[in-house]
Amino acid sequence: MEVFEGVDFVRLRSMQHGGAYVHAAKDGRSVRLHRTGLSWSYNAVWAVQLRISASGTLYVLLRGAYGRYLGAPDASTRGSLCPFPPPCRVAAQRDFDEPEVLAIMWRAVATGRRGRGALLLHDASGRYLRANSRCLLPCRSSVSVSSCSSLGTAVQWVVEAVPRLQARPYLPIARDSEWGKLFALVCPPLSRLWVRWFSLEREIRWVRADDSGAFSEDDWASIRYTGRHTILMKGQVVNLLDPPESASSCTLCVRAGRYGEPSPLAINLPRSREPLDVVIFRVGSRADDELIYPDVMAPEMARAAPADDDEPLL
Repeated sequence: MEVFEGVDFVRLRSMQHGGAYVHAAKDGRSVRLHRTGLSWSYNAVWAVQLRISASGTLYVLLRGAYGRYLGAPDASTRGSLCPFPPPCRVAAQRDFDEPEVLAIMWRAVATGRRGRGALLLHDASGRYLRANSRCLLPCRSSVSVSSCSSLGTAVQWVVEAVPRLQARPYLPIARDSEWGKLFALVCPPLSRLWVRWFSLEREIRWVRADDSGAFSEDDWASIRYTGRHTILMKGQVVNLLDPPESASSCTLCVRAGRYGEPSPLAINLPRSREPLDVVIFRVGSRADDELIYPDVMAPEMARAAPADDDEPLL
């Protein structure tokens, strides 16, 4: 487990087509490839969770900026992304809603001396993570999984460690849409239609954790929230607490699935109407002190892979 040992966060850089990075897309579900300029983004960083399966095998889970896990459709699901062999299925951000989800459990295998420090990542079903940058549109910037490992640099990845941030990051400032401002200035009725058609209303399910981070699954409450601004959503949720708390005294974490790890929200909400589960921690509590954040502005630090062919890293 060398490549992920002692690492809290990583970036995954493709060895193909200019070294694009795997991103958790802003729709909250898809996974995309973006070039180096966007690597300084929370969406390009994946939190590392090591997990032992029921059979005793050690896997790594990679949790994205919206709390969901890098994965793909279950192996039994039909349908392919590309119209030609080898068959591949589109990668996605998955919920951790069962005790064991094979499609989000990854193992790393070295590519050998010619791999230049790269590795292969395959899930518990034996499918390899693949970059589609040389596929035909519209799938050329997407990521998939394929049962074939002999695809050259398409299935080779460099793991770059991301250090912890030594301070708590600030939430993004809430800004109005420039289009909304224009419509409000030129034609107020059109502005109201813009709000009605394009505002993302969703259910926010929330629960308050105790100082140890524990909470009851029976204590969930919910509100309706319109928009993507995390800082505004936070203000609405903490106003409902009993006893009430200030926004600065609470940390909001998103949880994707009943077995998902709560992830601190450091960016705005995904462009989606899907419900979100939010766990509230009290600032200064033991559970809050244990939360960690990636330093997305830190320089890349590639993790070296063993040189022997087909040597498992996990």
